[in-house]
Formats: sequence, structure tokens, C-alpha cells
Amino acid sequence: MTRRAQVLSIIMIVVMVAPFVSRVEAVTQPNVVVTSVYWGANPVGGISVHPGDTNIPLSIVLSNAGDAAAKEVKAELVLAPPFSYIYNINGTQVSAETVDQSAGDIQPGFSFTLRFALTVASDASEGVHRLTLVLDYKTARELLPVEKVLNVDVPVWTGDVRVQHVLTVPGKVYPGDNQIAVKAWVVNSGTGSTTADLQARLLLEDPFTPSSGGSDAFFLGTMQPGQVSEADFYLDISKSAQFGSYNLRLVTVSAGSNGQVEIGQIPIYVSEKVIFEVVDVEPKVVHAGDSGVSIKITVKNTGTVEADSVRAQLMVGNYFSGTLTDFLGTMQPGESKTAYLTVDVDSKATSQTYKMDLRLDWTQSDNSLDNTLPVELQVVPAELPLPLIAVAVILLALVVAVVVRRRRRTQEKPREEKPKS
Repeated sequence: MTRRAQVLSIIMIVVMVAPFVSRVEAVTQPNVVVTSVYWGANPVGGISVHPGDTNIPLSIVLSNAGDAAAKEVKAELVLAPPFSYIYNINGTQVSAETVDQSAGDIQPGFSFTLRFALTVASDASEGVHRLTLVLDYKTARELLPVEKVLNVDVPVWTGDVRVQHVLTVPGKVYPGDNQIAVKAWVVNSGTGSTTADLQARLLLEDPFTPSSGGSDAFFLGTMQPGQVSEADFYLDISKSAQFGSYNLRLVTVSAGSNGQVEIGQIPIYVSEKVIFEVVDVEPKVVHAGDSGVSIKITVKNTGTVEADSVRAQLMVGNYFSGTLTDFLGTMQPGESKTAYLTVDVDSKATSQTYKMDLRLDWTQSDNSLDNTLPVELQVVPAELPLPLIAVAVILLALVVAVVVRRRRRTQEKPREEKPKS
């Protein structure tokens, strides 16, 4: 064999053996990578994390994608806003900039889940936040140290609750109405769920007040993305409310949130209501024991709308009875009408001014409405009947006549008995 042939044979052997040598070196190295990142302990469902959440477990799955074991795997998570790791030392809260955990040995094809309890800042913005994960481990055969710096994308998704539809019951409201139901349908249009303690509040200002304690708030709880919930509120309207349109702000609040978030406005239109006033009451004075007293109460429609089927009813106390209701019919704006009532006064009624309510019921735009107006009646002591007064006068005259006659007789008797001279 010539020298040239020998050289060619050696070159061919080297070329054929070299790939196998490099392949052996490649498959005998560990390769630890991050294969999954999620919040919570369930890799299937996971949980949504919101600004202000505390001590929420962040799970990072490490997998050995190489063909050799990774020895003494250690992981260090470098924290950055909006995340922090908070722990207590002797009752004092301390915040760490890094948090580490040991994963031990990871065999080829196996995984290990790291868990870090993190706190999310209350002003965290929605989106994906990138953190740095530093891995240290050794190769299985040579025990050579390996350091890898990986990026970890951590999501913070928040719910975005908005008003979808609003309804008031009844549909038409007036000044002085109570227990008005305001129904608001809200939808979570965000990419994440809401906090578990989410609450909706209807901010009420004059002339609106809550019908009862807490009736201006509604607990929503956790709302999943796309979920629609109904929030019910109950409010009263002041009698002095001006008619027109009002917009009430609807906000959401939660323990972890920074303040309240306005999610929409609730439009309410207060319709104009007929306004009545008492013009005159006759008589204003009655006597204890009176029976069948005719009371005339004149009322006037001082509003700008018509009142149909008006009925007046005097709401009296224990010492009064009789025919206390009268039908006034239709009253145009500016028109006055008089209710004629018959009142009996108990003889035990004390002398004082009695305050009563005149209840007015009417129909307005096919809605039944009512209002009460104050009325006063003064009760004075009972008077003696005229026959008794006449008898008393006659008796007094007879007594005077008898006394006068006796005096005259007494004066004439000494004169008759005087002796003659």
C-alpha cells in the first residue's frame, strides 16, 4: 500500500468516527430547563393573581431535558416589582430581593416543581412580568459546575368589571318614593378572575339615601372572565327632590385594591310629582264632646301636572271619629277643591292642639301616588247646651225675685205692727 493510500484510509476513519464521538459527549450532559410557570398548586387549573394578593404560591416546573442526571440542583429567583417575598423575624416584616430553593438531583426526563410564596403589589399592572431564575447544578460524571440564567414570565391578570344593563323597579320614580330597587347587571370583561371579596357599591348623594343599612352595597365575590352577575340595591328619594335626570356612580372595592374603581354610572330619572298644599281649615276650633262637626279642608294643586282621582282622607287620633274621607276627582294645576268631612270629638279629649295628617291619594300618568299634609285642630272645653243655659237663667231670675220679695215683706212688717198714739 502506498503512503498516499494509507493517509486516505486514516482520513476516512477519522471522518466516520468523529460524529459518534461528538454524539456521545452530547448525550451525556444534563440540561435543566423551565417547562411551565403557573400560580397555585394545580398545574391544570391554576389561579388568577390580582394586585394586592399576598403569599400566593408561584409554581415553576424544572425538567431535565438532557441524558444525564443533574446533581444538587439549586434555584434562585431574583425578584423585581411588583413581586416581593415577605417574611417575619422576631415580629418584624422583612422583604427579600431573592428567594432560593433546592431541587436535589433531577434524573433525565424527570421534573421538579419549585414553589415560592410571593406577594403582589397593590399597584401592579396587568400583563406578563419577567423575572430571572438562576440555576446551579453539577454534571453526573465529571461533577462539573453548571450555571444557567433563565427568564421566567409571570402573569398577573385582573378582572375588568363593567356595567352591562340597568333596571329600576318601579320603572317610573317620584320624589318621596321609598324602597326603589336598582338592578345592575355587571360583566367581567377582563382576562382574569376578580378577587374573592369583590364588592359593588352605589355612591348615593342628595336626594338619594339607602333604604336600610347596607342596601347601597352588594357582594359579588369571584367573577370568572365573561361571567355576568346581578347586583341589587335599594334606595329612597327625598320628598324635596327636583325632577330631572341623575347619574349615580357604581364602583367596586376589595381588600387588596387601592381605593375604589368606578365601573359605570346608573342613570335615574325622577319624574315630576303633583304638589298639594292645605289652603284653609274651617273650623279650626272644636269642643270636647262635639258630634257631627262639619270640617272643611281646602287643598290646592300647586304643581304643573294634572292629578286624577284625588281622594282626601283625614288621619285622626284616638279622640276623633266620623266620616273622614272625601273624593275630590280631577284637579288641574292651580285648582283648589274642598273636602267636606264630619267629625265626632270624644268628650274625654283634652284641651290642646291636635296635629293630624291629611292623606291625599291620586293617579298620575297611570301611576298611583300619595302624599300627606299636616293639619291642626284645636280642642277646647265642652260648652253647656242652650236649654240648660236657659233653665239656669230662669232659676237665677226666680231666686232673685224671691229674695227681693222677702226683703220687701221684711221692711213692711214693722210698719204694720207700730202702736197707735
